[in-house]
This record gives sequence, C-alpha cells and structure tokens, in this order.
Amino acid sequence: MSQRDPRLAHDVLPVLLWTAGPDGACDYLNERWTEFTGRMVAETLGWKWTESLHPDDRESFHAEYAAALAARTPFRLEFRMLHQDGEYRWLLSQGEPIFGPQGEFLGYSGCATDVTDRRTLEQRLVQLDRAGEVAQLAGGIAHDFNNLLTGILGHAGLLLDEAALSPEAREDLAQIQQAADRAAILSRHLLAFSRRPPPAPQSLDLNQLVSGALSTTRQVLGPAIEVSHELTAGLEPALADSSRIEQILLQLAGRARPALPRGGTFRLQTGRRQVDERLAEQHPALRPGAYVTLQIGVNGPAVDSTALMQVFEAAGDRLVGDRSSLPGIVRQSGGYLTVESAPESGTVFSVYIPRFDPPRVVEPAAEEFGGDETVLLAEDDTHVREVARRALERAGYLVLPVSDAEGAVAAADRHPGHIHLLVTDVVLPRMNGRELAARLAIHRPAIKVLYVSGTSDGAIARHRMLEPGIEFLEKPFSLEGLLRKVRQVLGARASEDQGSWTPRSLV
Repeated sequence: MSQRDPRLAHDVLPVLLWTAGPDGACDYLNERWTEFTGRMVAETLGWKWTESLHPDDRESFHAEYAAALAARTPFRLEFRMLHQDGEYRWLLSQGEPIFGPQGEFLGYSGCATDVTDRRTLEQRLVQLDRAGEVAQLAGGIAHDFNNLLTGILGHAGLLLDEAALSPEAREDLAQIQQAADRAAILSRHLLAFSRRPPPAPQSLDLNQLVSGALSTTRQVLGPAIEVSHELTAGLEPALADSSRIEQILLQLAGRARPALPRGGTFRLQTGRRQVDERLAEQHPALRPGAYVTLQIGVNGPAVDSTALMQVFEAAGDRLVGDRSSLPGIVRQSGGYLTVESAPESGTVFSVYIPRFDPPRVVEPAAEEFGGDETVLLAEDDTHVREVARRALERAGYLVLPVSDAEGAVAAADRHPGHIHLLVTDVVLPRMNGRELAARLAIHRPAIKVLYVSGTSDGAIARHRMLEPGIEFLEKPFSLEGLLRKVRQVLGARASEDQGSWTPRSLV
C-alpha cells in the first residue's frame, strides 16, 4: 500500500480544515478554502488568510485567538469572511490544541463551517420576538387610547343633547367628534402592524376609510408626492376588514415613495363595478357580481414601475405570494387585484371588494333604543363607565355601574330584582369579562351579555370573544351605537310596554 499524505483526503470533506503552528500562523488549509475564498491556498497561508476577514471582526478575532493561543486552550469563534461571490458569510471556526509526547505545544488543528443560514434564521427569530413585543405594546396602547376616545365621543354626545346649546358650541363639539373619529383610524393603523387573526369582513364605508386615511398616507409618502382623492357619491358599502384595506394603502404608499425619487402623484379613487361573465372569464379568480372598487394611481416624471410591480406577484392570472403580500391581503378580504402600467399614465392598482348586501331589516327608530330593563355595567375605565351610565340612564334603563368583576358579583348578589343584561369590558382586573359572565350565569342563567373592548383582535381571540353568537361592541363607540347595540342584544320591546315608557332624553 503506497504511502500518501493522509491530509489529501481532507479535500473531499465539506468543511474548511486548517492547522497552525506554535506561533498561531496557519501552515495548512484544505482545498475547500480555495472554493470558499476564491484564493489559492499558497496565497493564504501564514496570516494572509485573515486579510479576508470582515474589517469589523478583525480586532475581536485577533484578540480572542491570541488569548486562546497564550493559554493553550480550545476555542470557538464566529466571524465574517469574504466569499468568492463578493459577499461576506459567517464562519464558525473551532480549534483544539496539539501537544507532543513530552507535552510540548505544537499548535492547533481545527475546522471552519459556514453558518450564515443559521445566523440569518436566528436574526429572523429575534425579529419575530420583537414583533410579538410590539404587538403586545400596540394592544395595550390601543386599549387605553380607545378608552379615552370613547370618553371623548360620549361626553361630546351628551353635550350635543342639551337643547340650550348654541350653534357655535354645537359646531365645536362636532369638530371634536370628527377629530376623535380620525384618532380612532390612527389606532386601527397601529393595530394593523401587529399580529392579527383571520380578517373579520363587515360592512365598510370605503369613502369614509379613504378620507380618514389621507393624513397617514401623506405622512408615509412625504411632501414631494401629491396625494389626491376622488370619491364616488352614494357609494354602496363594501364587505371587508377595514384594517386590511388600510394595510393595502400603507403598503402601496411605502412602495410609491422610493419609486418616485423626483416626486409625483398618488391618486385614490373609489367607484363601483358590476363584473359580468365576460370579464370574469378574462380573470378566472374574479367572480361575477357587484363590487366596490378602489383605484390607486401612481405617476411621476421618473416613476420606477418595476419597483411598484414587485408588490404584485402573478403567474399569468393566478395570484401567488404569502398572506402578508399585497395580493394575499386582497384575497383574504375576498377581493381581487389588477395592475396596469403605461409610460404616460404610470401604474394603476385596482382593488375589487365585494359589495355588502345586508339582509332587509326594519331599523328601529331612535326612540326605540331605550328601555326599562336593568343593566349591570362592568367597566374599569372611569370615563367610559360614567358616560355609558349616563347614556343608558337617560334612555330609561336602570344601571348598576361597577369598576371590576368582584364589584359586579357583589352588585348582582345585592340586587333583589332581575338583571337583564351584563355590559362588560373584555379586559378587567383579576378576572376577565368572559369569566365574569360565566360566574354570574350560575345564579342568573337568563342574563344576556354584551362584551366591549378597545384592545387588539389578538387579545379578543385569546379571551375567545370571536366565537359565533357572542355579542361584541368595539371601542371607541358612539352613544347611539351603544344604545342601538344594547337594544339589539336585549331584543325588541314587548308591544304592551311601548306606550308606557318615555325616555328622558335621547343621545
């Protein structure tokens, strides 16, 4: 059997092998180093191989390597090295000291492994953890913020009910309500960036959504891009999750800004469209029916249509991409997305949203929102609890206001008569609203429940508030919205009682 250098077999191993002498200088590298760095082995022996280290890693590498060399101990180092493709990649280098028969130190033997993929995965996991923290923070902020907005809207509504109010004061209060409504949209924008459960489509006023999102859209685009809008009068409601549509606007605005380096226009237009069989055949994923449309036109003197088109992932007419992509967001809303690009008109995105066709029901008149039932009101926010109490009492209800679950249980135990409805915040100190309702139902099985909350949908899902049949009112709400929902949960008033009740005042 011929005598060969056993190190020749090292060249077939899928790792970068090396050895170093007592002075720490490298005296052997296998051929994998050439494949990685693109440099011949002879050019990288000694200390020359460290020339390929990332400039930011050289000082720390030499310090840690010198410490291990002086102590004659094993080491494990991670650093970035220039790959032959021109990019830096992460290597994990491990070395073991070699000693002679008399215990003399002969140097090191070791290997290096490409761990770039592992490092990338670790960074992604860290980002996910941070995203979860941001989502938690957003939910907490939104809860407190929506409580404040509910109090502002409620007290403004109570003041507007005063007959002696001057026209100027009424106008001021109307402006306060409009500002609070815009603030509520900002709160939803905040939650749009947090983790959310599957969308919950509902009736959506697209004109109102676009109008409310203009300020945020302008902030995302910057002053160099002009934002305009054209709203179709009398537009039918759409069936969609409002946060998803807002997310579409923000994603496109974020893409449009770098795509318009010399400024340009960002135009929003709402409309309606009846999709017939012929149009549906041209777009297989688009079903025939009535749609509300949102067109977003992006144009400018140096518009980069390619950058904009990247948000539209398509293979023929079959949209692909994950749930967080723009087409994925549209599909989750039950809609369809098209895009057209031309040199003279820029790029136009058209979002088709199914029209909302509610069942025909007779809407009760404002005076039918009141009643004489007993309502147990559990709300830990003082302003929300006070404004809800006043509104319900003005409408004729007997209200038992409490600040927490323990107070609600005590009030229920003390009250001698029937309690028809529990109105409770989902998030209460020490005991959540779902637990409170279950506890009260033990002795009062006929009690009905209306949950309210201004927190994120994720928190609502954790408390199992999204199950079918559960009544829920989202903060911030108007006083009319509260009275309407309470009357809906309680059910229609008995006809024999209609004439015996007169509200003191309606809000």
